[in-house]
Amino acid sequence: MKIFSKKSIIFYSVLGAITAFTIIPFIRGLMDYSTIVEILITTAIVLPMYAVITRLFRKYLS
Repeated sequence: MKIFSKKSIIFYSVLGAITAFTIIPFIRGLMDYSTIVEILITTAIVLPMYAVITRLFRKYLS
């Protein structure tokens, strides 16, 4: 996979926007912990999600 290809940059930009504006606020809304704990838990959910989505769209990115 070419990280700096045009398709890859567009893919990760769209994925980041979806994650930042929909998924992360939803996850943080379900929790009532301190900010640091919420960020750690959200990161533990988002990073594996990125790995799975990247594997699913590998044909598109290459």
